[in-house]
Amino acid sequence: MKWIRQPAATMDAGREAYGDLWTLRLLAGTDFVMVSDPNLIEQVFTADPAIVHGGDANMIATALLGEKSVLLLDEQEHTRMRGLLMPPFHEERTRRYRGLMERIADEEIDSWPLQEPMPMLPRMQTITLNVIMTTIFGVTGGPPQERLGTRIRNLLEWGANPMRMGRLHLTHRRGKPPPRSFLKVCDPFDEAIFEEIERARRDPRLEERDDVLAMLLQAQHADGSPMTDRELRDTLATLLIQGHTSTGTALAWALERLMRHPEALERLKAEAQTDREDYLDAVVYETLRLRPPLPMVARRVHQQFQLGEHDLEPGTLIAPCSYLVHRREDIYPEPQRFRPERFLEQPAGKYTWFAFGGGARHCIGRSFATYEIKAVLRTIALRARLAPAEQADEKIVRRGILFSPSAGAKAVLEERVPSSGAANVAA
Repeated sequence: MKWIRQPAATMDAGREAYGDLWTLRLLAGTDFVMVSDPNLIEQVFTADPAIVHGGDANMIATALLGEKSVLLLDEQEHTRMRGLLMPPFHEERTRRYRGLMERIADEEIDSWPLQEPMPMLPRMQTITLNVIMTTIFGVTGGPPQERLGTRIRNLLEWGANPMRMGRLHLTHRRGKPPPRSFLKVCDPFDEAIFEEIERARRDPRLEERDDVLAMLLQAQHADGSPMTDRELRDTLATLLIQGHTSTGTALAWALERLMRHPEALERLKAEAQTDREDYLDAVVYETLRLRPPLPMVARRVHQQFQLGEHDLEPGTLIAPCSYLVHRREDIYPEPQRFRPERFLEQPAGKYTWFAFGGGARHCIGRSFATYEIKAVLRTIALRARLAPAEQADEKIVRRGILFSPSAGAKAVLEERVPSSGAANVAA
């Protein structure tokens, strides 16, 4: 119960009591070997994927994302699916979405009320959902996609309760049908996804489109076969859900931290009026260091594996923990302090900063998510003067599998610059 309700405190206590390698034993029968030693994390991230799996370590997400989700595959199947997904999210391609991201952020900022407390988390997730839906389907708007957006939100609202997700995982693991409350939100979501797939497949101009769905419909496996409808559904579910929830949460945390550190916010605003992004990069790295939405990644030992001095048996779950590594005082002096300048002084290390995972299974959407966070933060810096609704730091709470700000990064919009004014300032 403490792990569900106070996950950050649980990890802090475990690290203090046992050091950089300890086991978290849960009543549900799932135990994690928590790792916060960079040398051991390197061992995990560079391990042979036939010995240490990443897919079957994430089975809690199977009912939500589907068995063909790239997050749940291993070995050759994972490599094959990852190869199909990499082209749409290549760094060069991501840059083409800058205008889209800024336009969607502008539209959202225009809707914010002045001088009223408002949680920024749902507003950031509105931006990121609109961005990922436009990226995947090419255009937004119209009843079909509005309906899909509503159904995504309903599904995520259901999964935001960690107790529900725990029960869903247990029923799936025991081979039992999912709870009816889950099917009530998941079935309409699936229906809308399959409608979008079929609509795109019938589009006579499909080959001219460059959205993600069009690219996936034209992609082929090594044997020349196209992706099946189930592969497409699970891939789209993964992109739509993972592609906006983590990014929206990261944006909310960035605003929560910046509002309580006005000197950092002013420096960011000043840089936003130039073509430089050095400090903006540092803000993103520091936000994800101190408040990673996903506090750990998971790997499951498939064959006997030696981790440091310990022989781990097949079935053991290993959890490289970014939350704990990012708070090591020997790596990050004054680790609890929000200080973006540290990443101007020294770049992030490969095994000491891994907010997007690591090794061959690092997040496919890392470049896309980073670029989106930067585009939205810069737009907000140019257009909005925000102040925290309360001065006290917001606590870390669990929302689904993510670490979120306890009050949703509640802010007050004190002043809004028209978008044309923001463009002039930027110029």
